[in-house]
Amino acid sequence: MLFHNHLRFAMTVIGIAIAFFLAAAQIGLLVGWINTNSAIIRHAGVDIWVMAEETRAFDYGTAIPRHRVQQVSSVPGVVWAEGMLMGWATWQHPAGKRINVEIVGLDSSHAGGPWQLISGHIDNIEQPETVIIDELSYDVLGLRELGDEAEIEGNRVILGGVSRGVRTFTAAPFVFTSIENALKYSPYYKDEEIAFVLAKVEPGVDPGVIRDRIAREVANVEVLTTAEFAERSVKYWMLETGVGITVIITAALGLLVGAVIMSQTLFAITQDHLGNYATLLALGFHQKTLRRIVLTQSLSLGGLGIITGSILFILACNASASTPIPLETTPLVSTGLVVFSLLCCIAASWFSIRAIFKLDPVMVFHG
Repeated sequence: MLFHNHLRFAMTVIGIAIAFFLAAAQIGLLVGWINTNSAIIRHAGVDIWVMAEETRAFDYGTAIPRHRVQQVSSVPGVVWAEGMLMGWATWQHPAGKRINVEIVGLDSSHAGGPWQLISGHIDNIEQPETVIIDELSYDVLGLRELGDEAEIEGNRVILGGVSRGVRTFTAAPFVFTSIENALKYSPYYKDEEIAFVLAKVEPGVDPGVIRDRIAREVANVEVLTTAEFAERSVKYWMLETGVGITVIITAALGLLVGAVIMSQTLFAITQDHLGNYATLLALGFHQKTLRRIVLTQSLSLGGLGIITGSILFILACNASASTPIPLETTPLVSTGLVVFSLLCCIAASWFSIRAIFKLDPVMVFHG
């Protein structure tokens, strides 16, 4: 039945593949934005984040005294701690336009800095007026070669390195430099102020235990593990802003539309072959056998469509890897999407099986 009409078979597989790709692309966009929201937090290589109370996300760090670093360092179980400054400033493009940027000031060990550099060295930010930008920000910021210059808040900046993979959810590019340089570029911070304290705990120690210990010994701060802070930042952008809700709704609609297309396509195949099933019933085939035939057809078509759609999705992921909005996934998300799609195939076969239950073998002889 499947191979009787080669063109129909090919078009059915293509239709299911496109439906799966549509759902996968929307979910991949959601995963990519979630990873973008928490990238710096997850790549910092620390276990604990200390910040001002009610800090909603990484992008909105609030000033705290820099001596919090020493206080956190003295807590038993903390191996080391250092500061980070996070602020907003205005970048003067060499062509004259002004752009909002997010200034990330790093301490001596550069925790929270870019995790992949394609030119320059992370130590360059210790030099006066020197910054690192991401390659995705070349055109926006107007710098390309090491040594190129621009201005932030009227102060000169020199390009000392270029990173890869540091995306931003706010459309304001990240600019990395030292805390000392960042204080000159961030008008909202005073000397000896930072936004975060990053801490590493002793190996084998539960970060949650040290988190509670720091919270007891250091006043007027909020203490979160890396996982907790990443989750908070994601929830803020995805649930408390209109942009995040739009992404979630789009992903859900993509998944729903893909499921409907897949189910309708498979159901139509069965409807076109009702005469064949009636003939098999007239020949003495049991309805159980026909149910297995329908289920096998649905899973075969669905499986081929899912494989084809997955190949398309992988190609799309590779093509979007160097764009501001990448398509990404995880093994758990991919497995869940495949299982969901197969369940749609089974659901489509169930509707078809109901139609077979109503078949009368006599209809063959009225053809």
